[in-house]
Amino acid sequence: MLSRIEQGGVLWVDAYKPSPNEISELAREFLLPRPISEEISRPSFHPRAEIHGKYLYLILPLPVYDHNKEHHHSRELDIVVGEKFLLTIHYEPIESIQNIFGKIQTNLKLRSELFEKDSSKILFYMWGRAYDYLLSELDHIQKKIDRIEDRIFSVERKELIEEISLLRRDILDFSRSIRPHGMVMEEFTPIARSTLGPDFVGGMRELTQIYRRIILLAENDKDSLEVLYDTYNALQSRRSTETVKIFTMLALLTFPLSLIATIFAIDTVSRPIVGLKHDFWIIIGIMVLVVFGMLIFFRSRKWI
Repeated sequence: MLSRIEQGGVLWVDAYKPSPNEISELAREFLLPRPISEEISRPSFHPRAEIHGKYLYLILPLPVYDHNKEHHHSRELDIVVGEKFLLTIHYEPIESIQNIFGKIQTNLKLRSELFEKDSSKILFYMWGRAYDYLLSELDHIQKKIDRIEDRIFSVERKELIEEISLLRRDILDFSRSIRPHGMVMEEFTPIARSTLGPDFVGGMRELTQIYRRIILLAENDKDSLEVLYDTYNALQSRRSTETVKIFTMLALLTFPLSLIATIFAIDTVSRPIVGLKHDFWIIIGIMVLVVFGMLIFFRSRKWI
């Protein structure tokens, strides 16, 4: 499906799941070089920035949140830049690009500013807003981390380890998608300088700063999750140790009581205490004294 915005001779075409016929139509309309038309006809999965004559070609992976599976997936965005046009091609929905396209389509003032001269302003605006969207995604991840941190020290920790593991995978997928942007920017900056002029190079410096901020925030979230994961394991280990300790103490306390009861239950001719007045309570008293003695011993050894 091809969607178009055109003003003042400048054009942005967003192609979502383009058919072979639509790819051929774009190649003829914009006189795309054969390497570019072949690349945009299928997903590539290899981020890069290239120049083909008067055309710039970029492949950017973007982390997109899957609301059904509740984690980020990497989705490819192909960008072709000509002097008077911008092509964006993607075979899976990318919410940020679709929202940016829709905003420009409805905001006439913004459209007149971006479509004033050539396609460079559109590219810079789209790229910058896509990074803003990624920053908001990191804010959502941080809120999830904060909720886990609040719950990890509460009594109710059921299924928390699963949430931590899923969030660790989420931030890993996010980082894996965004990291190649650094390489693409390094390749694209000299190309942009010679093709789009010095003004866009200044914009690239701004984009690079936002990219570094995204990477630092993602690394911070990743480190926070690692600490929470280790903390959860330490708390669970301590809880398990306490449980084992309690059962061990119970076993140590019940063993001598069982031994005493067994001894007095032996059917012999001569049994001490058995047969005396109040013999039952005497035996119970002995058991109580043994228990208290063992508890005092455990306390002195700081086992309880």
